Amino acid sequence: MFNRLMIVFLGVLFFSGCATQSNHMTKVTPESVITKPEEGKALIHFMRPSNYGGAVQSTIYNESNYLGTVSAQTRVAYQADPGKHMFMVIGENADFLEANLLENKTYYVLVSPRMGVWKARFSLNPASGGVSQQQIDSWYNSTTEVVPNEAGLDWAKSKASEIEKLKSKYLPKWQQKAEGDKQRLKPESGI
Repeated sequence: MFNRLMIVFLGVLFFSGCATQSNHMTKVTPESVITKPEEGKALIHFMRPSNYGGAVQSTIYNESNYLGTVSAQTRVAYQADPGKHMFMVIGENADFLEANLLENKTYYVLVSPRMGVWKARFSLNPASGGVSQQQIDSWYNSTTEVVPNEAGLDWAKSKASEIEKLKSKYLPKWQQKAEGDKQRLKPESGI
């Protein structure tokens, strides 16, 4: 009986969206918000507008380089070199997004939580084509930009070998997916 009550309590907590901000990140001041790509770069906003699974954060990587920790209603802005990238999100699992970016373009990616076994799992869903600018603006405006702080950079350094193990475990599974099931951020998706 106690186990059932505990499972129900944890489920309610997960679904209620008890949002917590990661102590690995610092909110950006309004004047420091990144609104356009640096010259010769592509800008990607990794956004999590939802409170779903709000007590759990996810971490975003470009290959194995830590970009930040995304909590409910936050976003991370990343100035990327144009060309091909493999982005990774870590929660209970690791999931991937293949991207081909054009310089001087801005891209939007949703960090989407879903139920896991012990904590939330996450996926990276590109706002490619079928999403209106009004919807993108709504997601963007409901999030706060954050950047890694010293605690976050230290954490990422201390977890590097664990992150590599997750990448080694889950990237082959992603690569074996049918081509239509792989998340991709297309060059023409940039604004």
